[in-house]
Amino acid sequence: DLFFGDSLQLTAAITNAAGAVSYFWRGGYEGTLSCDNCATPTVNPEFTIDYFLTVIDENGCMAEDQLRVNVRKERVLEVPTAFTPNGDGSNDRLRVHGLPLTRVDVFRVYDRWGEMLFEDVDFPVNAPDRGWDGTFRNQPMPAGVYLWQAIAIFPDDSEAIYSGQTTLIR
Repeated sequence: DLFFGDSLQLTAAITNAAGAVSYFWRGGYEGTLSCDNCATPTVNPEFTIDYFLTVIDENGCMAEDQLRVNVRKERVLEVPTAFTPNGDGSNDRLRVHGLPLTRVDVFRVYDRWGEMLFEDVDFPVNAPDRGWDGTFRNQPMPAGVYLWQAIAIFPDDSEAIYSGQTTLIR
């Protein structure tokens, strides 16, 4: 398995070949092989893909093989279940966490009656200066449970909506 965005070097193990060997690689879709006529191409596929290799030695003997590379697309987005906006520099903001290169399209926080208390748009996950500071209209909100919703855009441009609740602790 390969995680989306990672690359992998393919290596052909040739036995009993006579003299120089010619390599002919092809993928299930275009644009993923660093070279199609070398012994060890690097691949960077976006989706699960089959690679096919044909080798021919100096005597014209031919062999073929194939390899499937599974691409895993991790979809991780997390918001803490509690935070403490008390100004001590630790857990003062309700932040959105996830894998690098993931962007938050929209992050909203609501009270239990559905009133939107906070909204932020277009920022990277794990941004230390982004997130809800526990206030609404410049007033500290009371301790309690608040609802949140986030729309994430992942490195492959796919989008997902997440929601949950957090406890504001004073």
